[in-house]
Amino acid sequence: MLSMMITLKNWWSVLTQGGRASALLGGTEVPPPNGSLHAVLITILLTTGLTAGQTCTQCHSKAATKCRQSPHYTLTHAINITRKVWGITDSNVTLQSLPLPKKSVNTPADLVDDFLRRKCLKCHVFNRNSGEKGMKRGVGCLACHTPHRSSGSCQRAPVSTARCQSCHNKGYIGGGYDGRFPKDHHRSYRAPLTPEGHFPPQKYGIDFHHLNEDIHHRKGMQCAQCHTAQTLRGEAKARCTDCHKNPSPQNHPDYHAKIACIACHASWGYSAYELSVFRDDTPDYAPWKDLTLQEDGFLTRFLTKALKSSRPIAPRMPDWVARTMRPGLWYSGYRYKRWEDVVLANYDDGRIGLVRPLYQYRISYRDANGTMILDDVHTRNGHPIEAWLSYAPHTITRRAKSCEQCHANPLILSPYRGDNAVLGLKVPKRMIGAVPLSKKQIDRMQSMKYKKERLRRFQ
Repeated sequence: MLSMMITLKNWWSVLTQGGRASALLGGTEVPPPNGSLHAVLITILLTTGLTAGQTCTQCHSKAATKCRQSPHYTLTHAINITRKVWGITDSNVTLQSLPLPKKSVNTPADLVDDFLRRKCLKCHVFNRNSGEKGMKRGVGCLACHTPHRSSGSCQRAPVSTARCQSCHNKGYIGGGYDGRFPKDHHRSYRAPLTPEGHFPPQKYGIDFHHLNEDIHHRKGMQCAQCHTAQTLRGEAKARCTDCHKNPSPQNHPDYHAKIACIACHASWGYSAYELSVFRDDTPDYAPWKDLTLQEDGFLTRFLTKALKSSRPIAPRMPDWVARTMRPGLWYSGYRYKRWEDVVLANYDDGRIGLVRPLYQYRISYRDANGTMILDDVHTRNGHPIEAWLSYAPHTITRRAKSCEQCHANPLILSPYRGDNAVLGLKVPKRMIGAVPLSKKQIDRMQSMKYKKERLRRFQ
C-alpha cells in the first residue's frame, strides 16, 4: 500500500509539476500506476485542475472559469484544423478530450492524434518544459502569470514578452517580434559565428537569422499591453486601431481603406512550405546525423546520444499530453522557408491581408517491422493536405512598404498568375478565415489606374 502511495505521489508530481516522464535516456522512468488510473489522473488534471498545487482560484474563481473556456486552455483551433486536414472531417475536440492514439494505422487520420500529442502539443498550461532553452514556464495559472509581488496587496507582476515567447516562438505568432527567423534544419546552416569557431547559442531548439525587430518591441512594449485577457479568452480582438485611431489620410487613401494594417506595415513574414513529417518505429538513426536539430529539444538530445551509442536504443519519445513515453520518433522538415514572399487574400471581415501555409503536410509512417504504411502522403481526395490561415506578422515598422512591393512584386502575384517556376507556389485551395484574391483584384493591382496614381505621387 505504501509503495502504491509513493508511486501515485511521484506520478502526480510528474503531471502537475512538469516533471519528465523519463529522465532522458538512462534516467529512472516514472510509470503510470496502471492504464485506467493514469487515464483518471490525466482527466482530473486537464478538466478540473487549472491550478494544481496553487491557490489562485481561491480569489480568482471567475477568471479561472473563463480561462477554462479560452483558446489557450482548450487549444481547439490548432487541434481541430490539424485533425480535419489529416482527414477527420467532423473533428470537434479539445486538449481535454483529445482521444488516445490509435494502435492500428492505415491512413493519416489514424495517425494524427499521435502526431498532435507528441509533436505539436508541447506547449500547454500543464507542461512546464519541453527541454528547449527559453521554453520553461509555470504550470496552470503560472504558465502565463507570475506570482503576486507583494503578500500585503494583490499586486500581480505583468505578463512578460519572454513568458509569451516560451510558447509563441520560432515560426508562430510572436516568434518574429524580436526579429528572429528560424534557420533551416540541416547542419550546414549552422555556420560557426563566434570568434572561437563555435556554433551560436540556440534558443527554442533552433538557430536563427536576425532580421528587423518589431517597432513595438524596440520601444519596450510587452505583448500583454495589446493582447489583454479579453483578447486571449477570445472575447475581443487586438486591433492596431485600438491605439492608432487616426491614421493620416495622405498616407492611408480611401482606396486602401480595406487593406489590413499588417499587409503594408509588416516588414517581413514567416512562410514555411510543405512540412514533411515522418514517424519511424525503427532504430534507424544514421540518416539523421546532419538533421539532429528539428526545433525539438527532446529529439535533439535523443539523436545525439543514439548516434554515439554502441548499443541500439529503442525509438521512444514523450506524449506531452499524457506525460508518458511511447514507441517511435517523429521527424520533421520543411521543403523551404521564406521571409520575403507573402500571399495576399480577402479576409472574411472584408479586409485584404496576408495568409500563409501553416498546415501543409507530407506524411510518412514506417512501423517497427520496417514496413512503410504511409509513404509521402500529401493529397486527400485529390486535394493537397493543407490549410492556409490568415496571418498577422509581428514585425511592424513605422514606414510602410512601397507601392511596388505589392503592385509590382512577381512573388506576390505569381501564385495567382501561376508563373513562379522557382518556388512552385500555387493558389491555395483551402483557406481558413479568408478566400483568394479575384482575377479582377489581381488585374487592378497592375492596371493603368494604379500606374497613373503612382506617377501622380512621384510628382
